[in-house]
Formats: sequence, C-alpha cells, structure tokens
Amino acid sequence: MELIYLTDTGGQQPFWDLIPIFTRDTTATLFVHRLCEKLDEHPLNDLYQRGKQVGPSQRATLTTAQAFKTMLRGQHEGGKRSKIIAVGTHRDLKEECTETVEEKNKIFAAIASPHFKKDVVYRNEGLKEMVFPVNTKAPNKDDKKEASKIRASIEKGAAKHKIPIWWFILQLILEALTHKLGRDVLCKEECLHVSKSLGFSEGQLDAALTFFDKLNIFLFKKNILPGVVFTNPQVPLDKLSKLVEKQYHLKAAEADPTKAADLALTGDWQCFRDKGVLTLKFLEEFKSHYVKGIFTPRDFLLLLEKLLVICPLSATEYFFPAVLSMTPESRVNQFLASCTATEIAALVVEFPTGWAPPGAYCCSVCHLQSHAHWEVVHKPSTTPHNKDTPDSQLCQISRNSITFSKRDRPGTVMYIDNFSFFVACVNVDTGKMDREELVEHCHAVRSELFAAVEAGLKNTHHKNSRPVPAFLCPVQNGPCSTELHTACISENGKKWICSKNSNTFDRLNPGQTVWLSGIDQTAYKHMSSPKMSDLANRVAAIIPGKWMKVAIQLEIRMGAIDAVRRDKRECFEQFMAILDIWERSSSPPFTWNTLVSVLKSQSVNENALAKELQHLQISSDIKHRRNLTIPFG
Repeated sequence: MELIYLTDTGGQQPFWDLIPIFTRDTTATLFVHRLCEKLDEHPLNDLYQRGKQVGPSQRATLTTAQAFKTMLRGQHEGGKRSKIIAVGTHRDLKEECTETVEEKNKIFAAIASPHFKKDVVYRNEGLKEMVFPVNTKAPNKDDKKEASKIRASIEKGAAKHKIPIWWFILQLILEALTHKLGRDVLCKEECLHVSKSLGFSEGQLDAALTFFDKLNIFLFKKNILPGVVFTNPQVPLDKLSKLVEKQYHLKAAEADPTKAADLALTGDWQCFRDKGVLTLKFLEEFKSHYVKGIFTPRDFLLLLEKLLVICPLSATEYFFPAVLSMTPESRVNQFLASCTATEIAALVVEFPTGWAPPGAYCCSVCHLQSHAHWEVVHKPSTTPHNKDTPDSQLCQISRNSITFSKRDRPGTVMYIDNFSFFVACVNVDTGKMDREELVEHCHAVRSELFAAVEAGLKNTHHKNSRPVPAFLCPVQNGPCSTELHTACISENGKKWICSKNSNTFDRLNPGQTVWLSGIDQTAYKHMSSPKMSDLANRVAAIIPGKWMKVAIQLEIRMGAIDAVRRDKRECFEQFMAILDIWERSSSPPFTWNTLVSVLKSQSVNENALAKELQHLQISSDIKHRRNLTIPFG
C-alpha cells in the first residue's frame, strides 16, 4: 500500500513562516497562482475556512514572483530536495492578463536557475514549460488531463519509506481510535494501551511515534509534550490559523473603523494587531482541538514557545512576530542603502543560496528575546544615537524590522529581514564609547545574533544553510535601489569582495573591523609577546613559513582577548570565529585534526581541551568541525 500526505499551506504571509517549523522533508511542493494576474503584481488573498470565504479579500504583501522565491527558500537543505511544481489556475481567464503563460514560464525559470534548476518539474521539458494550466472549480477534459500529469509528477517524485508491518498496523489502529473518539489528539497512555496489545514496549512505541513524526504522519514532540500525540500533524497549524484569521479581521477593521466594534477590538486585541502580543486568554477563546487533561491552552503555549514560534515578554504576555504587518520592501532597502557608510557598519547575515530561509528570521527573533534576553522595543527611539543613520520609521515594530535593546548595554539593535539576508544595525552614541568598548559591544551582538540564527535554522529544519557574516556593499544603484547587494569578507579577513561583480575593496573601514571576530587587530599591535595566550604562542611556534601570517593574527586576536581580561568562553568563541573566516578561504587546507595533533606535540592535552570546551558549552561546534577541512591562509 502507498500513501501520499498533502498539506495545504495557505497564501497568507504568517503561514510561510510557520509551515517550515511543523513540516520537514517534503518531496513535492506545488506553487499555485492565478494565470489572470501578472507575476510582479500583489495578488488578492482570500482566506477560506471549511470552503467558505472569511472576511474581505486583501492584497498580499509579496508579489507572486516574490512568493515563488519564498517558496524556493523553503527548500529544506540536507537530505532529498523537494520537487517544484508550478500550477496556474483560472486558465479560462488567462487572456485577461497582458503577461502570457510563455512569459510566466521564462520568469519562473529565471528565478529557479541555477540553484533550483534540477528540482523543477516541467510540463514540457523540451519547451521548458514549467506552468501546468488548469481550471480547478469547473474542470473540463483538458483540465483533468493536466491534473493527471500533476498527480503523476507527485507520485514519481514521492520518497519511498518502508514501514515495519507492526508500525503500520499501529498507525492504522491509532487513526481508527482517533476517528472513534472524534479528536485528533491522543494521550500517550491511550497509545501505550493500544500498542501493548501488539507487543510493543514503551521504548518501541516512542521509536514508532518518532518515525511517524519525521514523516509528518503524526506530530510527537517527546522533549516538549511527552504525553501528547497529535494523530493529525496539522493540529497546531489549525489552531495558529485561528490567530491568523483573527489578525486578518483586525487588519480589515483597521481599514474600515466602523467594523471595529463588531470585532471586539479591545486594547488587548489592538496590541495583538499592532505589536503581535498575545496572552493565554486569547488561546482559550479558540477551543478546537483542546482535550481536558491531555492538551490544554497552556500546553499549546509551551509547544509554541519551545519551537520558537512565540517568546515570553512577561508572565502573561507572549510575542508572536509572524503575524506582524510587513514594512514595504522599498522602504527597507532605502534605509539599508543609507547604512553603508555609518560609524558602525551594518552587519549582514548571508546564506549559501542567496536567499534567507523562511521562518528562520521569526524563530531567531524569539531566540534573541527568550535566550539572549534582548528586549523588543515597541516604540521608535527618540534619540538618534548614530549620527550617520537617518531618522527612519523602520524603528516601528513589523514583521521584517524589529528593534531590540538590552538592559546591560547601551543603545539599540535594529534587526531586519531583507528576504535575501538578515541585517543588524547597531545604534549607539559612539561619542561616549572608546574603541575597545565599541569592539566588545559589537562582538557580543554578533555572537548572540549568530547563535539565534543557528537556532532559527535548526527549528525550521534548514540543515545545511550555514550563515556567514558579510557587509552591505557601498556601491549601490542609488538610495532607493531595489538591487541592494552585499560584499563578503575575503580569505584574510582584511578585504571584502562585492557579491555582484567580484570587485575587491582594498581594506575594511573602522566601522566594519569592529565586527571581525569581535576584535580590532590594529588596536592591539603594541602588545608584547608575554601577554599573548599560551595556546596562541604554542601554535605560532610550530606553524611554519606560509602560515606565519595566520599565527601572528592568532597571537594578536587571542592574546588581545587575554590582555583585556575577557573570560575564557569568549576566548574560544573568538577562536571559532577566526576559523569561520579561514574556512571560506581557498588556501591550502589545514585540518582541525592536524591542529589537534600539533597541539599534542606541544604538550597540549586534547582531552583537557575538549573538556574545557564542553564546559564552555561549545563542544558541539568542535565536534562539527572535526569532520571539516579548515583552510588556513
């Protein structure tokens, strides 16, 4: 028997951020759009519940072409990639659009190339036709043929997973129990009672449920809700859709204030609409799927918090960034274009595909709030700290622009999602900080930011989208450019290279060097050798000739950290950050294992080093790097 599981995501922006958290390893992705609309237009979005339209139509925040890019960014890297199928509806109305289907094919192909070219399913590969044109509401014979082609493409690309026969029987029994009880949520005890009749131990039941969770058949989060099994994995999304629906209504009321009274737009709901703040009381209003004693509103809050969908603001309030309104892309890019020559350069977080994975930004925002203890600023700053940064309404909280502060640090950090990359703009009064303080401040921001992005990628199942630091390229096409691009750091950490034309700029400016490993090399050149760290001196002593430059950099960076009395955790974090830069160079390889053997020859005990690193809670990073070749240049 073969089963195919389908998930309908919905076209509203919040779903683009939420779907990657709750699904993984999909084998086919259908992008559905209207043939009667141009790809560069913002289409009308209709929200449907149980086949009925809910509320008025609203313009999408993204154009159809941008939405297609977002869908591509949802490809989970690592493991088998999902096949991409473009379905065009309203075939009978395609003549109303000035953009032909052939032109749409070319636009889609250009967006998919070259990174996703092999993942595309063609309707006619010889003609490079990507779009499958259909009428879905009143299909004729031709439409049914197209539907058959689409179905065949899905079946052909579907991943085959063999299920042990007893696990499959367990699945069928649990689904039958779900139908009998009339609920999609079972408690672990109910599942255990059923599984014992099949000879399962509790450990074997957990293994089966974990397997079904991986395939999106069931949802079982043992580390979060060990006593709850969702036999319909879309239960959390169904409940979240109620909040999205509520936000949909609230935004409609914002456009038509006469409807506000009908929607009970109290202060709390207005705070939800404008600031993404929700409470337990909100979740209690949507009673579907709750089961007394098994799955409660508090359980739902815990699940969302652990999955970084929300984060606590106080004992009673939670922040839900995915439902916030979007700041227009033109305003975001205009602001970023003005940040290329500030006293503290904007730090960019780039990704291998050139596009930021969906969901990762919102998850990283929640991680910054809950784990790094950054605090969301709900009002724009009244004092322009950084004199080179223009006053901007981007300080207002939105889905793609959030300003943070931290109690023990000066100023603020504006964290922006450009949808191609993430950007951190530090805003402090540089006149009141010396260079050393500024460097230390930027290093702390960078360390916490990259940790948050890594957590966001993990939660959205983007396994190999490793973030790298970069800067905004100052050579833009005017202040309102939509072609905003970046420049990555070169192999020696002193130059940077434009991502568009490969132009190399001679040196990093002071506003950029504050970010590199959190240490400014020139500020510590006067330090003498006795002040250098023991580890740095030992490495410097044995790395010959062509690597001497690296040894000197290591001495300066690690020795400087010791000299300014930073703790050991930061010392090793700096060391790993240096390896980040070297890893991207094209110089002869120098592996981590080789470095360990060198340290052993100098009486540095590997186990003691690993134990210390484990104590510093970065052993996983070391373990990861043991399998990598790290070029030193």
